[in-house]
Amino acid sequence: MNLFVAKLNPATTSKDLQRLFAHYGLVTTVKVIMDHFTGRSKNYGFVEMPNIEEANEALKELDSSVFQDSVIRVKNSQPNNIRPNGAGSQFHANRTITVWNQHEYIRDSSLNPKYLSGQSSTRNYGYRGSGLRNRDLY
Repeated sequence: MNLFVAKLNPATTSKDLQRLFAHYGLVTTVKVIMDHFTGRSKNYGFVEMPNIEEANEALKELDSSVFQDSVIRVKNSQPNNIRPNGAGSQFHANRTITVWNQHEYIRDSSLNPKYLSGQSSTRNYGYRGSGLRNRDLY
């Protein structure tokens, strides 16, 4: 089971997290995420424990506990390659968010009857509210 650990002290290392979670069972991997440019900790990390019962016990015991002068948060982490509902949605906090319809703007004006009148030169195909457009086409 993969656990997400947030609100870590900036001085916390992977060895510190290893020692903390080892009290609850076998820990296979520990990683504190570091900023690539500054080399400092981003104050969160991941801990992987193979035994689900031990991981659940660590999650219950360590969530909202004080570790190295910081109140840490421990949550269950879902791997990135597991996504419910296919490619058209994103999974976030037990709810499904539909991705913006990418076919809303038709870039080829020959296929859209709105632009057959020859007034497509003022149309900006960017985001809504950006640039010029002809108001009479709507």
